[in-house]
Formats: sequence, C-alpha cells, structure tokens
Amino acid sequence: MDVPFISNWVLIRLSGFLAYFLFTFSISAGLLSRLAVFQKKRPLMNELHQTSGWAGVLTVIFHMILLWRDRFVTYTLGEIFIPFFSDHAPLASGIGTICFYLFLIVFVTSDFLMKRLGKNLWRKIHLLVIPAWIFMVLHGFLIGTDSNLPWAAFLYGGGVFLVVTIMSLRYLESYFNSLADKNDAKKTP
Repeated sequence: MDVPFISNWVLIRLSGFLAYFLFTFSISAGLLSRLAVFQKKRPLMNELHQTSGWAGVLTVIFHMILLWRDRFVTYTLGEIFIPFFSDHAPLASGIGTICFYLFLIVFVTSDFLMKRLGKNLWRKIHLLVIPAWIFMVLHGFLIGTDSNLPWAAFLYGGGVFLVVTIMSLRYLESYFNSLADKNDAKKTP
C-alpha cells in the first residue's frame, strides 16, 4: 500500500507513533476522570477516554495491515497474529502482538460485555490496559527505527512521565481519601 508521496515505511512508523499517542491519551483521560478535580468534567473525560482508545485500536489494525503489505520487511499473517513467531525481531514483534490482544480484550469487554461481566470482574480486566500500554512502549522502543533519535526518546519519555504522574496523583488522592475516611469513622460513635 504505497501512497505516491508517502512510503509504506513512513506510514508504518507514523501509525505506530499515532497509536502510542492515542493510547497514552486514552489512559491519561481515563485516569484523570477519576480525580476529584475532574469530577464535573467526568462525562467529557470518559468520552475522550473511549474515543481515543478505539481510535488507537483501529490505528494498530492499520499498522498491522501496513506491516503485512510491506515489501521491505515482510510479515505473514501468522507472524503478525502469533506472538514471537516473526522472523524479524521476534521478541519486539511478539510484545507488540500481545499488546494488541490485551488492548483488544479491554475494549471489547468495556463496550460489549461490561454488563454481563459485572463491575468487579470488568474493572480487573480493564486494568490489563496498564501492561498493554507498557508492552506498547517496549515494542516501539525495541523495534522502532526512530527510537534512538532524540525526538522519539522525548515522545516515549514524555508519555511515560505523564502516565506515571497521573497514576501517582490518583494513588495519592485515593490514599488521602482513605485516611480521611478512617478518621471520620473514628469520630463517629
């Protein structure tokens, strides 16, 4: 699949970075929606979370199709869909495949099976998004041809910093809320 002014290789790299951006944005919006400061904007944050997540899944599918159709580094469908089966960078490719499956499980269960699974099981499955995102970072860093360039390191590092910071804020807010709840429980006879 070549576009006259953009090579397949450029589209593969672009779709990989776009998927990274979309999933990082999705996770960030999902985490922010749970913070007290965003409670009034929670519906908007949830919409951003879901929309960017599905856009990320579709971008990864586009990325996989481009890899399958590439003529320079050839991937068979088996190499794309079976983890660690690829002749080219089997570890990094396999991590990418697992990442795709984890994200797909999270989005399918969130949009189609959440009510059937129940809230507790759904939340546990939804947490798979964190290892999926970590695998995505590793996949891009290990196999990406731009990973050694400063701008790519900045993008990866910036995304990791953002997600870790928001997760830390969410943890701290939860921790201090639980302390406040314990203090309130002690005051009530």
